[in-house]
Amino acid sequence: MTEQRFDGFAAAAPVTPIPSALLRELAPQMTDPAELIVTLYAVAALQRVRRFPRLLAVADLRAERPLVEALASLLPERGVDQALEDGLAAAVARGSLLRAADADDWLALNSADGRRAMAHRAQRTARPKPAPEPRGGSIVQLYEDAIGPLPPSLADELHAAAADYPEQWLEDAFAEAVEMNARNWRYIRTILERWQQEGRDHASTGTSRRQSRRSGYEHLRHR
Repeated sequence: MTEQRFDGFAAAAPVTPIPSALLRELAPQMTDPAELIVTLYAVAALQRVRRFPRLLAVADLRAERPLVEALASLLPERGVDQALEDGLAAAVARGSLLRAADADDWLALNSADGRRAMAHRAQRTARPKPAPEPRGGSIVQLYEDAIGPLPPSLADELHAAAADYPEQWLEDAFAEAVEMNARNWRYIRTILERWQQEGRDHASTGTSRRQSRRSGYEHLRHR
């Protein structure tokens, strides 16, 4: 079967950030192609996760069609399931990926955020399931996961925000602050206020979203 020649990348093709250490240090050490393939697709899938903690279910990785096709094509003698498990085991052993050891199978990148995400999951798994908390309790958890301990002076403002904004907006605003490395409540509040004024759809798609982020951040820096 003759392979079809690739026509080249489109000018506006999406770009997936790859940690430079993966290309410079880790990839040259990988002797099993399964490890390289699985690591690359896991990194790409984790980059698409916008919530915090940024974790990827192994079941979702297994459902990535391009990954399945790559493993089936390049490692047909092993089979997709075995090649996937071999690649994950090697990546975890090397330290490029982290894998949860509880009943639910989750992955994270071995970065500062990934380690925090895994620690957060381990704490939630280890402690008994709490009783339903009053409205506003979840925003405190979001704040502590993304930024750190909540100052008492901000408690009333956060609970007011929980009453004013949809829960999904709060989760996405905190996730955006983590993604932009702007871990402070003023930045998150600016995002929420902008969505309320401009409409969420306007601020969450394509170029408009990126411009909105930048303008919101610049606005915050000059306040």
